[in-house]
Amino acid sequence: MENNRSRQAAIRLGTHGENYGSWMSNPVFYMVGGLLALAAVLAALSFMVFHFTVLGVIFAIAAAILLVLLVWITWIRRQYAFGGGGMMERVHQTLLAHLDYDGKGALLDVGCGSGALAIRAALTWPETKVTGIDYWAAVYNYSQALCEENAASEGVAARCRFQHGDANKLDFPDESFDAVVSNYV
Repeated sequence: MENNRSRQAAIRLGTHGENYGSWMSNPVFYMVGGLLALAAVLAALSFMVFHFTVLGVIFAIAAAILLVLLVWITWIRRQYAFGGGGMMERVHQTLLAHLDYDGKGALLDVGCGSGALAIRAALTWPETKVTGIDYWAAVYNYSQALCEENAASEGVAARCRFQHGDANKLDFPDESFDAVVSNYV
């Protein structure tokens, strides 16, 4: 396990122009920002045009809450971003460091997103064939093509395969994999 940790410490994802994105998608920011703008405009209109003080106070409080929420989700996104606060890298390193796996055979990453954990596994264990599956809903800006591009950029495309799949109904025969990992699924 110690050798596994030292190998992982040397791995730095995203240093070749890869796009690992963030699990907090852009539409979340657009929605919260839009609601913040709407609440601020309605507060201003309530105070200045319609002279509804109570309604203006309600909208101003809503705008303040949305502003705090926007600042908080921006901070969280930065903390979890690759090349940002490093939280996702630490989660992946810890997960793989504690995985009881010898690095030989096949590994499945369920809910692979942008491929970061699958690619880290391929870099950690050079003899491993990695399969990543994900539903890839449009709101997350992830796709099979993005995973494949990231794997190619990190130099592990020959050992990584990505495909559309459902975590609730894995479409593989029993005992197809020697290890299975998942992160935020």
